[in-house]
Amino acid sequence: MSRHLNAGRKLGRNTGHRKALLRNLVRSVILSESIRTTTAKAKETRRVVEKLVTKARVGTLAARRLVHRTVRDQAALAKLFETIAPRFKTRPGGYTRLIHLQNRPGDNAPMAILEFVEKTPKGEEPAEKPKEPGEEKKAAGKKPEEKKRAGKKGAKTKPAEGGGDQGASETAEKKPAKQKKAKKETAEPEK
Repeated sequence: MSRHLNAGRKLGRNTGHRKALLRNLVRSVILSESIRTTTAKAKETRRVVEKLVTKARVGTLAARRLVHRTVRDQAALAKLFETIAPRFKTRPGGYTRLIHLQNRPGDNAPMAILEFVEKTPKGEEPAEKPKEPGEEKKAAGKKPEEKKRAGKKGAKTKPAEGGGDQGASETAEKKPAKQKKAKKETAEPEK
């Protein structure tokens, strides 16, 4: 039998695993604008990314929904439509390039870097950072609730078992209290 109309590489995976792999690689390419992977994976990812950028250039809601089928991450979707697609508005295709590297030492697999042809200028990067203070405001809104909970428990608060971030958050809550006491002590001798 011939391989007529069987385009694409199987990458040694079943259909679901292959689709998940390509979605993750596409997401990584969009967010970081450059990835290092095997040449076969890079070539397959390139096919998907090129089609998504072409759809994103249209900029309509229907195009956004079509791209959302593959890119299930809101941050990647926003970056694709707001920064990457406008950058390639006049370019008819060929949005990515493959740079071949030395073979991987462990298994001698051919490696490559997949990146966008035009990179984001440094002036555009801070446009994404205002989203973080909004998240901090949400976290700041939750902190008074945590203080109320800590106030209800009183001084009998036990340290969290198992380590991790839980213990760090309790020590973080204790540090501001010590700083407040230090300020009060410095204020009292002045009277």
